Amino acid sequence: MTLLTSSLLLFSLLTSRLEAIPVLENIPAHPPSHPSPGVRILRAPESLVAPLGDEVVLECETSLQPERFEWTHRSSKSPGAGFKYLRTGTAKANVTQEAAISRLRLLVRPDTLGEYRCIGWFGPLVVTSTGARLELASTSLVASQESEESLQWRVPAGNSVLWSCGQQVQSNPPASWSYYRNGVEIKPEFVGTNGNLFLSNVSSESSGSYSCQATNPASGERIQLAGTLQLQVTPSQRSQSKSPHLLKGQPSSQVITSREGTSLLLLCPGVGSPPPAAVWSSPDVAKNKRWKFYGHALEISNIGLQDAGTYICFQDNGVRPALEHYIQVRVEQPPKIVRPPWADLTNEGARLQLECEATGVPKPHIYWLLNGHSSIDDTEAELSGNSLVLHSVLKRHAGYVQCFARNSLGEDSAGTLLQVNPKQIQEPRESGGTHRPKPNQGTKQKQMVPPSPPNVTRLTDESVMLRWMVPRNDGLPIVIFKVQYRMVGKRKSWQTTNDNIPYGKPKWNSELGKSFTASVTDLKPEHTYRFRILAVYSNNDNKESNTSAKFYLQPGAALDPMPVPELLEIEEHSETAVVLHWSLASDADEQLITGYYAYYRPSSSAGEYFKATIEGAEARSFKIAPLETATIYEFKLQSFSSVSASEFSALKQGRTQRPKTSTTEEPIQQMGDTTTPSHNETFSMSPMLTGTIGGGAVLILLLISTCLCLCRRRSSRGRGNNPNKPRMAELRDDFVPLGNCSPTKQRQRTRHIHITLNPLAQQQQQQAMEEKNDNDQDTAYYQRPTSYDYDPGLRRMSSSSLRRSQRTLERAGGSNGSSNGNNNNLNQSGEAGPVESTGKPGRVLMKRPRLSSRSENLSSGSLNSVGV
Repeated sequence: MTLLTSSLLLFSLLTSRLEAIPVLENIPAHPPSHPSPGVRILRAPESLVAPLGDEVVLECETSLQPERFEWTHRSSKSPGAGFKYLRTGTAKANVTQEAAISRLRLLVRPDTLGEYRCIGWFGPLVVTSTGARLELASTSLVASQESEESLQWRVPAGNSVLWSCGQQVQSNPPASWSYYRNGVEIKPEFVGTNGNLFLSNVSSESSGSYSCQATNPASGERIQLAGTLQLQVTPSQRSQSKSPHLLKGQPSSQVITSREGTSLLLLCPGVGSPPPAAVWSSPDVAKNKRWKFYGHALEISNIGLQDAGTYICFQDNGVRPALEHYIQVRVEQPPKIVRPPWADLTNEGARLQLECEATGVPKPHIYWLLNGHSSIDDTEAELSGNSLVLHSVLKRHAGYVQCFARNSLGEDSAGTLLQVNPKQIQEPRESGGTHRPKPNQGTKQKQMVPPSPPNVTRLTDESVMLRWMVPRNDGLPIVIFKVQYRMVGKRKSWQTTNDNIPYGKPKWNSELGKSFTASVTDLKPEHTYRFRILAVYSNNDNKESNTSAKFYLQPGAALDPMPVPELLEIEEHSETAVVLHWSLASDADEQLITGYYAYYRPSSSAGEYFKATIEGAEARSFKIAPLETATIYEFKLQSFSSVSASEFSALKQGRTQRPKTSTTEEPIQQMGDTTTPSHNETFSMSPMLTGTIGGGAVLILLLISTCLCLCRRRSSRGRGNNPNKPRMAELRDDFVPLGNCSPTKQRQRTRHIHITLNPLAQQQQQQAMEEKNDNDQDTAYYQRPTSYDYDPGLRRMSSSSLRRSQRTLERAGGSNGSSNGNNNNLNQSGEAGPVESTGKPGRVLMKRPRLSSRSENLSSGSLNSVGV
């Protein structure tokens, strides 16, 4: 069976209901105490320390032969960054594979230092090893006056002497020590004293000049310490009695750190006359068989966590006071997983919580990998203490889930197989079952489609850039966005930025939808954050996007610099758009780049920059629109990746095109209105001058007409109101002579107007008269000649004239108490001609109909046709 066939079979089994996988060990129904999956790392690569230029080999072995091996690397310059797949087959890195063993050969260089992991691929299942650190061998001396001093000790014979000569040396790996007396190397009494020279029961032969030398076991580098010890041993009979005490340069207390499982030697300084005896005790640790006493030295073999505590060396020679020397012992323990995760067959969409417990000193940090991918990058995964919570198990989670425990001493890992039972999609039944009414398609409510979770890029030590997209949809339109973020930790609440990010136009700017960009500032470096986007819709409701993956904000000093693009040209594309053209340096690595950020603003503005995102490292030009016409803008670029962003390019200015002059005018849409020019716009006269002249002429005509009408009314009032005045004369006062109030008689044109009565309006007026007067009265109508000279002043009859005509007709009808009299003369439908002639040519009196109000006259439609 080929590897491809095996992979397909394994993937189908992982997402099926089967409870066992043929190539793997069976998983029991209940979690065992130490589950051991069939696919696992048998031998992980080990950490190495090597000198510069050396070649090292990292080995990795799996329980079964995988399809392929791959290696990932995290640079020591960016310890907080993620692992990247290693390019192999080069001079500095080469991978070979023999069955289930993979070897990585490395050339030790500054760019190859860091942490490495081995990955074995078994179809869709991925197994990852623990990390192995490659460190550079180094030895250095911490400057201190004490280390350069030459000590002179005078000691009575029989005492034990402790000289700490190598406390100022830092070495990786730990240095090996050589001691010299009078320039001749001597063999130390105890091995592994870490730069401490211990001489027990000294005699006159021990006198001399002592020195020490540190050697790096990896690089062979040696450091000769400048400090020396001039030791003079005197006979004890000649020394006067003296209580136990410390010599110059000896520590009063010590703090020693040891790794679990090693042997530890405790040395007790102090001399006296006569020589004191040393007694060891501990208030924290009980004596046991692993303790061995050598006078002023105590050796503890196979040290464990139970041996950590305070140790007291009590020295007494009969001369008071006695001397007590305290030594604090700390025991470190590599991480070890004591409760590995375990998973059973899990339904798709279900919630799953995986537990993982580990021991270690310092306390180990727990992290998880899902098929080789960090759980931080999974939107459905969340860490709860040391547990991994999958809020909704998906098909892609099927495979190998690993828990890693890590501290300064190393890593340990354990994993489990996760099988996912896919959802069963049931087809709707043709008949039978409960009938559910279909919703009304015509009243279907539009959905609020949320934006995508944001991608995060580091900008500075205190700010990040977010990128998100709204997919193409027919849902409710979005008005604005809000950005929310929270620091990952216990009970940290979401915070919302003050900026409103408008949705803007056009609706979509790509095939996938519309993309947006926003920055978040005032963050704390070396902290982990999550981000999400809040969309506010046209119905004033809102909806949140899914949260982003956890983002660790690293200080810029720990990141590799990104390539800086160079702006070459700002092309004038149109009146509202420009095209940016840029390039990268010839030695720039495009694989580090995810895309580019474009910043632009009018050069006359000092406000914030507008931002645009350009996806893809291969892009070298980009169109920015819409912009203002004939406006100068300033532009700058920066490249970005998922980890960081580059420095800004140099500012470059460009402008949009000026409006083009053309004889054929194109319709311009502005503010949603379309304006069509009329034929009056062909006048050569200025529009403002034409409007001024026309307005003045209309005002003069109105003033003249008003004066003439006022004169007419005053003359009629001057004649008085005679109660015995004939009815026709009384009605004449309410008539308006045509052509009498017109100020522009010389410009009058004779027009013949034919007016036809509206029968429906006449019937409505008659009903109104019957309700008000309780008598049947005919509705007055216009009585006019067949043709007459039209006077434009008739258009300006005032509402007061209409009301006076109404009152006059009411008095006329009420005085007779019947339908006879002058009112009957007015109600002859077939009669035509003037009511009264005044002897003046061109003056025709026209009687108005009786109306209940002006509004009724305007709405009743007493004239239904006018012919000119």
